[in-house]
Amino acid sequence: MRATKGSQLFVLSVVLVTAQALTVNTRVKEVKVAQGTNATLPCEYQTSAAPSMADFVTWSKMPQEENLVTKYFDGFEHCSQSYKGRLQFPSSSVTDVSILLHGVTMADNGTYRCTVQMREDFPSASAKIDLLVLVAPSKPECKVIGTPEYGQTINLTCNSQLGSPKPEYTWQSFSVLNQPQPLVSASGQQITLKNVSADTSGFYICTATNSVGQEFCNMTVSVLPPSMNIALYAGVIGGIVAAIIVIGILAYCCCCRGSKDNDYEMTETGDGGKEPVRIRGPAEEEIQDEEEDEDEEYQMRGRPPTNKPQQEISYAEA
Repeated sequence: MRATKGSQLFVLSVVLVTAQALTVNTRVKEVKVAQGTNATLPCEYQTSAAPSMADFVTWSKMPQEENLVTKYFDGFEHCSQSYKGRLQFPSSSVTDVSILLHGVTMADNGTYRCTVQMREDFPSASAKIDLLVLVAPSKPECKVIGTPEYGQTINLTCNSQLGSPKPEYTWQSFSVLNQPQPLVSASGQQITLKNVSADTSGFYICTATNSVGQEFCNMTVSVLPPSMNIALYAGVIGGIVAAIIVIGILAYCCCCRGSKDNDYEMTETGDGGKEPVRIRGPAEEEIQDEEEDEDEEYQMRGRPPTNKPQQEISYAEA
């Protein structure tokens, strides 16, 4: 009889504890909102115990368990500095402890924990919810890594700095005649082109896509033979031109020096030494004066002026 009464008391106590057990739920496991909009993180609790002024709810962000806000049931709130002015409790219901975040950004992405602590219904209970801030991909940046010459291997890369969820990348290729070209690999942030040739040349388009939107970038790939290295040709031509200029300057200097040496001859000095003396011919004015004198002399004799060879012949006859 005593055993039966003990069993009944144990069952009754289990029923009472179960009836007063504190439960917390968020209704959904994940909330998705676009960047710049407001996000409501739902959280409710159930208990049969009467709430007291010392009971409270705490919201924290995992995994560091950063405390966002603590609200006591008497109305007092303590909000962290980084969330002041953009976090509030929108519901007036005591059992609805959901929070509203204003103007969410990528930094708000993560997992949040809602914890309710009641003095009359111990221990505390909590529930977790994920916040995913949606951001369309930013315009990706396309690059060519490697030297696009015959027989080489090059990599084409594509990357968006922003995007939530993380963007997926797809590639398209078109020939120089704008005809589609097949690709060995057409997905991923990087594709590899091996043993490139003239057929590899063309237009390549990378598209970054997520659930919010998409963006793309394009690039032109021109594969050239190694002999058409413009920089190498420019260097060779520049070197040849410089060499020709230097040789011309040296040749000019040598010619000028040689012509000056021909204007001098070595003569003996009084003490038996030698010194260079400039060879001077008749001045142009002297030659002109001689010719004028000869013309006047012939005019006085009544003969027409003649050239110098005729003068020599006339003197011979005289």
